[in-house]
Amino acid sequence: MKLMLVDGFNLLSRYYFATERRRALDPDVTLKGLLRKVDGWTNDFTHIAFFWDGPRETTHRYALFPDYKATRTGLPEPLFHDYVKLRAALTERGIFQSELAGYEADDLIGAVATAFPGESYMYSSDRDLHQLLSPNVFQIVPKKGEEMIMNREVFVATYGVRPEQFVDVKALQGDASDNIPGVRGIGPKTATILVQSYDTVETLYDIVRQEALQEAHQKFAKKLDGQEEVALLSKRLSLIDIHAPIETDWEAYRFGSHLF
Repeated sequence: MKLMLVDGFNLLSRYYFATERRRALDPDVTLKGLLRKVDGWTNDFTHIAFFWDGPRETTHRYALFPDYKATRTGLPEPLFHDYVKLRAALTERGIFQSELAGYEADDLIGAVATAFPGESYMYSSDRDLHQLLSPNVFQIVPKKGEEMIMNREVFVATYGVRPEQFVDVKALQGDASDNIPGVRGIGPKTATILVQSYDTVETLYDIVRQEALQEAHQKFAKKLDGQEEVALLSKRLSLIDIHAPIETDWEAYRFGSHLF
């Protein structure tokens, strides 16, 4: 069995902004292009599911840090209309959809991908999903008119850390797009070096407290000092909740199952 897991707003937004200039000639240009993509998946995947974010204010991340994703703006009105029409079109095709207050789409995708007994393919340009990569979990990353399949081996070769360590790197470097603070003055290169050397943020700060950083890393001590709390908060904000409550009747995800 092969399951396609789609980050709904990620896909819809990409198509919306890619077709924005043609909207004046055809108001449904976004929807038509996106549905052609979805219909093409039915040739390769037995199961297809779309996941949507619950309200930001209901998530545990917002409770931890109210500024989480605070820089995000609301949906443009035409995009919202496309969202409504897309959800209806997916229902007509018998495609499973899910959203749940308290959780983001990434959490639901993570919970399904790690539990599904076959191969799971996550369709999204969101790098946060990289942390889920495993021998049975892959990510299809769309960019600049092409798609790349990211697997565990490609990730390690690209980033120099294991997929499950990606949250530790992000905890140190932060993420401006999600308004995750990270440790001030620690960028991607330094964050990667530290995670390669100390495995996790928790272990790193154990070493910092013992004043036992490797000699090559002692130059980072001042930046790390006093920042453990914000680093651990940033990790919690970055970590996908694979224990989110999900539908585990896998037949519900089979394409067309809702039509019968």
